[in-house]
Amino acid sequence: MASFFGDTLGAFMLPRAVLELLQQPGGQHQAGVCPDSGFAWLLSGPQLFIWRYREGKEARLRVLTLPRAPAPSQPPAVALIAHGSAAGGAAAGSSSSGLGVAGPAPAAAPAAADGPLSVAVCDADGHLTVWLDAHHLAAPAEQQLLAPPVGAAARQPRGPLLSAFAAARLDLGAGPAFLAALSASDGSLHLVQVGSQGIFPKQLWSPPAAPERPGLVGALGGLLQRAYTDAFDPSARYLRRQPSARPAGRLHLGAVAGSGGSHYRLLVLTAESVDCWAISTGLRPSEALQWSFLNGLVRTHDSRRTAAALPPAAPASGGGAAALAAAAAAPPPQSGTVTGAANLDFAVCGPHVAVWMVETVRGGGPGAGVAERRETQQHVVQLLELLPEGGPGVCGGVHDVLEGYTEPAEASGSPVRRLLFSPASHSCLLARWQQQPPSQLLDGGGFGLLQGAYGGAAGGATSRTCRALWSWDALSGAATLLSEDPDTAAIGAGGADGAAGGDAAGRWVVLSATYGVVEIAAAAATPGAAAPVAAPAAAAGLDPAAAASHLLDAVLNQAAAIAAAGGNLQPLVAGLERRLGALGALSTTASQTATIGCYSTQLLDLLPKQWAGGAAAAAAAAATAAAPPGGGAAAGAVSVAEQLADKESRHALLLQCLAMSGVLHALAPSVLRTLIENSEKLAVVVALHRLQAHQRDTAGAGGAGGSPAAAAAALLSRLVAEAGQESSAREYEVLSPAEIFYARPSASVGHFVAALGRAADAVAAQAAGGLGHPGDSGLASLRAAVRDLGVLVAVAVNAAVGRRDLLAGSPLHLPAHEVAARLGAPDWLSGADSRAALGKLAAAIQSVRPAPSPAPSPSPSLELSHSLFGVTDVLLTCFASALAASRDPGVRAALLADYRATRSRCADDLLADALAEMRAATAAAAAPAADQNGAAPAPELLIWQVEALCRAHHCYGHLFEVCEALAAADPAGQAGRLHTHMATLQPEEGAAGGAESQTLAGYVYGRLLADGRPADLLDLPPQFRAGVATFLQSQPPAAASDLLATHLLRTSAFADAAAVLHQSVSAAAAGGGDKGGKGQGQGRVEEAAAAEAAGAGSLGGYRRLLSVARLAARAGGAPQVEAAALLQLRLLGLQARLGLPAGGAPMPPAVLLDEALAAAAAVSRAGGAAAAAASAPAKEAAVAAVEVLALMPAPERAAHASKWQLAWRAAFDADNWDDVAAARGAAARGTTAGEAQVLAATAVCRAAAACGGTDALGFGASVVDSAPLDQLARWLRAWATGGAAAGNGNGGRGGGSPAVVAARPPDAAAERRVEAVMGALGLGVDGARARGGEAVAGAGSALAGGGGGGEVAGVAGGALDMIVD
Repeated sequence: MASFFGDTLGAFMLPRAVLELLQQPGGQHQAGVCPDSGFAWLLSGPQLFIWRYREGKEARLRVLTLPRAPAPSQPPAVALIAHGSAAGGAAAGSSSSGLGVAGPAPAAAPAAADGPLSVAVCDADGHLTVWLDAHHLAAPAEQQLLAPPVGAAARQPRGPLLSAFAAARLDLGAGPAFLAALSASDGSLHLVQVGSQGIFPKQLWSPPAAPERPGLVGALGGLLQRAYTDAFDPSARYLRRQPSARPAGRLHLGAVAGSGGSHYRLLVLTAESVDCWAISTGLRPSEALQWSFLNGLVRTHDSRRTAAALPPAAPASGGGAAALAAAAAAPPPQSGTVTGAANLDFAVCGPHVAVWMVETVRGGGPGAGVAERRETQQHVVQLLELLPEGGPGVCGGVHDVLEGYTEPAEASGSPVRRLLFSPASHSCLLARWQQQPPSQLLDGGGFGLLQGAYGGAAGGATSRTCRALWSWDALSGAATLLSEDPDTAAIGAGGADGAAGGDAAGRWVVLSATYGVVEIAAAAATPGAAAPVAAPAAAAGLDPAAAASHLLDAVLNQAAAIAAAGGNLQPLVAGLERRLGALGALSTTASQTATIGCYSTQLLDLLPKQWAGGAAAAAAAAATAAAPPGGGAAAGAVSVAEQLADKESRHALLLQCLAMSGVLHALAPSVLRTLIENSEKLAVVVALHRLQAHQRDTAGAGGAGGSPAAAAAALLSRLVAEAGQESSAREYEVLSPAEIFYARPSASVGHFVAALGRAADAVAAQAAGGLGHPGDSGLASLRAAVRDLGVLVAVAVNAAVGRRDLLAGSPLHLPAHEVAARLGAPDWLSGADSRAALGKLAAAIQSVRPAPSPAPSPSPSLELSHSLFGVTDVLLTCFASALAASRDPGVRAALLADYRATRSRCADDLLADALAEMRAATAAAAAPAADQNGAAPAPELLIWQVEALCRAHHCYGHLFEVCEALAAADPAGQAGRLHTHMATLQPEEGAAGGAESQTLAGYVYGRLLADGRPADLLDLPPQFRAGVATFLQSQPPAAASDLLATHLLRTSAFADAAAVLHQSVSAAAAGGGDKGGKGQGQGRVEEAAAAEAAGAGSLGGYRRLLSVARLAARAGGAPQVEAAALLQLRLLGLQARLGLPAGGAPMPPAVLLDEALAAAAAVSRAGGAAAAAASAPAKEAAVAAVEVLALMPAPERAAHASKWQLAWRAAFDADNWDDVAAARGAAARGTTAGEAQVLAATAVCRAAAACGGTDALGFGASVVDSAPLDQLARWLRAWATGGAAAGNGNGGRGGGSPAVVAARPPDAAAERRVEAVMGALGLGVDGARARGGEAVAGAGSALAGGGGGGEVAGVAGGALDMIVD
């Protein structure tokens, strides 16, 4: 709870009116507490409030009005005198001066609080106002006790005439009476007897106008007398026979113990002495000075005492814990000499007197430095004892210096101090109030100054704040900080509960604007404790939630008054954060919820009968839940509109005060959510009440019957009644359901949303059932019902969103979405219940919505379009907010799936309605004026709202359709609308990646490709080129490689385009190899037909692609890609030479090799005339087989090593070498050129030439190896030789293995065949080396294609058009 040390005995809250006055900024208040009588009081202006503080906030206030208000800068003295029934009981009094702090007085009997209570108020001018019994309403008695100055002195500025005042109960046997003493500013003392007979003042003493100067004889006599007393009675030099001429700073008037109530002791404290007067009442009244004790001189002349250690220099500002810490950390000071002392305050408890003094100490000895010889002040408490023989005695054996207590230098005015003393514990309680000028209403720490202290800004008055409460132990001399509560207004000392007298003060009582009235055990705090420690509120019997609610009630009441007057709330709320923190309301989230969160909810749910008690009364009513039978009349006494207006203003003031005090943004997110939701729900209830009143008035103006206005009013009334019935609680039973709905917004709004969902469910159920059951409404009625439900949703949501925007703006800066993100959970408007109700309403609208018409005429489906749009907009916004706030992955995934399904379902209907409306509007506009075609749709059409909805909620497909429709309607103005959305719309928040995180631009790319609009895809603005390229790269090559290459060529990315084209052909070749390549001609024909039906390219198309790739690679500087494209072109040429179907896909080299070998073998197996007819294809197939192997990479060719020999054997077998040898001989006899022509026509020569440009025969750009060529030569030699032994005359067909053939003896024919074969091989190798492999391959391609080398260059010009087409 509080920052008090020690044993807190109890805490009692202040009455609300008192707390409100203490919260007033700059208020002129004065407070006091009388512990033994149980009363406390507060003086505010001319009104004096008195209550029994132990009754807490429910205490009955007695309000007394002074005949004239005291001067703002001169606080009066107030005394409360409780009269008990015990005989001889001592008087219980309370005196005040300056700050109005209560002084200790002899305790009354326990029954004193039930007897008469006398009140005396003496203002600074000496005007006394008396109520003999404040329990009875009667006019007060007045008396002017001090004569004001007259003449010239009256025209001069003067201070208060009254310096001190005290009162005690007087037993006259005829009603209540009391005795009072007062000290004037001129030093005079006055005694006043007040009873039922009247007010009788009497002057005790007045200082002489001019003191007499003794003559020579008198002076010598005085010297001799002082010498005698110093020798025989040293203490007599400090006692005087005349009272002090200075005005009193404090008075104490009390009955002498055992005197029967007729003898009193008056103690007068002045700056230099303590005077004691003996006063007797009754038949022989008398007044006499007993002694005047110069206690300050005793301190100065006490040479037996070691001077106190010189404390460090006082800090310039601060105090409290900071000052104590600074004092503790200071180095040990040097001892000094006391040069003077002055009394500040005293406390009297029976025969014990404690005097608070301040001494001037001059430090340092002969060897001390200048700094050590400075003068400073130290505070001491001098303990005196009133001896039985009547004189004072200074108590010995105890410490007197307040060790560790420091005070800063006061810049404006002197502080006011108060001292309490407990003889039983030898401890004191010291309080100090700091005086502040009006311009310093805030201290350096930002805390509001004490308003319980008397003063204010009016009239140049000053305000005082309690700087600290200190506890001092006389046995140890240590002063310990007890509290730093600046709101402490008064302190008092009382006996322990049940004690019959006040000789031993058992408790301190502190009146604070923060804690109320706190009773603390009168025991010294533990020495060495450097700072206050917070104690739980429950330990002191104070409920933090109730105390905080009580405090907030008072603050809001004052804030309402200040706001109504146009004042500034900052001074009022400056200390609110500190006060709430001191009450423990801000320490944890649970405490914030139990205090501020619950207070906000209680403020919303206040009943009219609870307004007088504020939210605290609402909490009490909820706890007791006991409503009087006649409570309904009280509820009806205030209209619902007044209830809601008052709640709105108070809740707005609550948020404003919390924000201005710094509390609002320090609250936990859950508490902030409570405040936001309460404010929003209150706004919803207010909006619904206004709507209901409007509907009621409209229905009344339209007359009774089944009008639409009457039906709407009946629907709202039914929903309000249902929600109110579900929101009822025991304390609300006296109200009708409608009244409960508006009286308890915190619960009724949620029930209203649920009731709205149930009503929508009922409509959907009737629509689904065919409207044929008894009691079913007609279709028109159902449509009207869902429209009315949509209106209610719009009203409620607009009110909540408007309040949310208001809270998020200045000056509160309380955004709901940030709070939801911090909590990781959606708010009430985006919660599952609200979404479910809105989803039911959307489904109900869809169930009664007629199907859209494709005709361009107006369609009845537009009847509910706007209602569906409004509900859908709210529903999808709720989904988006919930998705943004959720953190759990599983919850997010389920929420996202539901979100997308809902928006897709609702957006479909909205888009259909919007397009139908736009078609109808276009048809209507085109009918009278054809020149209006092509204009943009009217701004009031639904299409624009649907576009905004689709954009806000990432409905990409629907947004695409909307933009397409707008572009078709207005090509000149809306053509680029889709591009604008593509460039600016961000990915959907909450998507988990992949397709879910797709942007609108990505969707458009895919949509255009899927719709078969590649030209539109490639014609997108330049800002989307990179995105288009990325998209096409992510698509399967078979579907988008040609488009990607075309796009790259158009963007001058030649190297990338070449790579894409080459990869496309390679992928097609790999696909063709997977699907076929088994050598069956019929299968190849079927595959070609299937590929052509699927849209695959022909061999010519692939050759053109490769040609473009080669050109692009050369333009882009990619030689490797160019070489790979050239290789693919050669393979395609081979495939064409083999006569494979032109519609098929490119074959992989291995498949093509098998096809070539199979073709060559088929010819050789045919034999006879068929073989002779097919010799040319066989030769081409054999050459192609060798060339395919030569074009293979070396590792792949090594894997087909056996086929390498077969390919060359097929090339060898393709010619009749006997005929070749004969033709060669005949040609040799002619010309050399003829012989070369014969050899060049052989398959071996052509195959060797085809190996040019490769490393197949051991020579190339980077390879020099004769082994492959030697091996080939051995094979050919052996085959040629073996042909002679076989004797088949077919150039060696069917010959044996090379090893067997080598063993046969050669003959002349074999030698001729060998020479021919070797000549053909040599000619082919020489030609390949001389011309280069590319030239030979180009020649071969030209021979096979028949088009020459110009075909490759010719396809480049039309390649782009071919690809796009």
